[in-house]
Amino acid sequence: MRNLGNGHSIPPSPLKLFGQAKKRINDIFKEIGEYIYESDNFIQKTYKNAADLVTAEDAGIVKGFKEKVDGITEVLARDHMKVAFFGRTSNGKSTVINAMLRDKILPSGIGHTTNCFVQVEGTDSNEAVLLTDDSDKPKSINDIKQLAHALSNMKLNSNKCIRILWPKEKCRLLKEDVILVDSPGIDVSPDLDEWIDEHCLDADVFVLVANAESTLMQTEKNFFHKVSSKLSKPNIFVLQNRWDISAIEEDIEEVRKQHMERNVQFLGKELNVVKPEDAENRVFFVSAREALVSRLHEDKGTPTPVGALQEGFQVRLFEFANFELTFEECISKSAVKTKFELHTERGKNINSNLRTVMEDVHQRSIIRRDEQSLIFQQKSDELDYMEKQTKLLTAEIKEKIKDMVDDVERKVACALNEEIRRLAIIVDEFDRPFQPDPFMLNDYKKDLQEHCSKALSQNLQTHHSADLNKSVYAARKNIIACSVSDEFVQKLHCMAFPLVLPGIKIGPFLIFYKKY
Repeated sequence: MRNLGNGHSIPPSPLKLFGQAKKRINDIFKEIGEYIYESDNFIQKTYKNAADLVTAEDAGIVKGFKEKVDGITEVLARDHMKVAFFGRTSNGKSTVINAMLRDKILPSGIGHTTNCFVQVEGTDSNEAVLLTDDSDKPKSINDIKQLAHALSNMKLNSNKCIRILWPKEKCRLLKEDVILVDSPGIDVSPDLDEWIDEHCLDADVFVLVANAESTLMQTEKNFFHKVSSKLSKPNIFVLQNRWDISAIEEDIEEVRKQHMERNVQFLGKELNVVKPEDAENRVFFVSAREALVSRLHEDKGTPTPVGALQEGFQVRLFEFANFELTFEECISKSAVKTKFELHTERGKNINSNLRTVMEDVHQRSIIRRDEQSLIFQQKSDELDYMEKQTKLLTAEIKEKIKDMVDDVERKVACALNEEIRRLAIIVDEFDRPFQPDPFMLNDYKKDLQEHCSKALSQNLQTHHSADLNKSVYAARKNIIACSVSDEFVQKLHCMAFPLVLPGIKIGPFLIFYKKY
């Protein structure tokens, strides 16, 4: 609970909603990113190995999703809530910011004080530094008085922006990713359009700091009319600052009523950024000076000096705290919507489109699987049929081979018998003289045996080889006609005939009968 300085307390900051939403959406996009990376790896590998399942267009689309998610994740890491403070010169914009930060960070004082834009954002470092557009080198925080103060000779141009990196541990607002932007008086520069384009288009909430000692000026109205023309229904709060003057003024309730009516008219009807009945909840009567003084002493644990706070300050401090609470609720909801809604829609579209691509690939895979299953079944049926036919053919071929072997044996036996009957003629053809000498007889027998064997072989080849070859070729042709491969036939040829007819070469066969 936070103390309001008057014994009251309020619930914890609603700014945590933004932090929770930011963490949640980052976690979601992390999951989306992991899913896309897995999908991209799958798509790229499938495209290389099976281009009929994944097209080049699919691969390009998924890779584009990966780049988009990387970009969104990077933007989400930088997303923050931005509040821009505007108003006329010396209305107390810097003092309001200092009071909200509970420290004298920004230079403030009477007259034209802030000469350029000053952006206060949190840093995890324990040391506060200052950065300018013209250099990345950090500067001392003390240089803010020379660079941003209108009375300094080193001041920057009004459209320039100084960034103050303030330790998050010193400020609750900065710890919750809030960025506060102080601005020069809108009545001292003609470059309002340039201001809006450079510093306002990404703001989630605008705070108009008005002077309660005067009425709402046309200069202030014109500026926010320009803002409203470039942004759709911007969130605007009006702070009627310096309301501590009410402690010494008479008829103060009538003045408050007059201010409220003009502000409600401006917000609800002229700008039409909020319903008229809700406009009163955007207007607050505060004293930023009293809030800053009270909080500085409260944080230091020292009593507030007598006279530093005007009579009735408790009400004004409570209203300042009420403004902060309402403002925090508004900026948190607004930032969640403006910062995350577009990313959420993009995430949904990416997820939906990725799902479409993966479903298309899945559908093509199913079709391919069904086609391959059908082909597999057909091949399996063909193989089963061929196995059965092969068994039948093998049995038939074995029978043919047996018949062929029997036929060849019969023919060879007949041929040999015929040649044996003609053996006398073959012996008569042996023209070597007979030698009865026992020493010459063995050589004579050997030469006679060789003569007979040679003559038998020549006669068998001459008279019977063609018939045997014709029988073998006829059988081979018959086997081929039965759809058996030539290689299979050769194997059968080599396996069967040489085993049946080994020995004497007759055409493609070797015939040998040991008894001869």
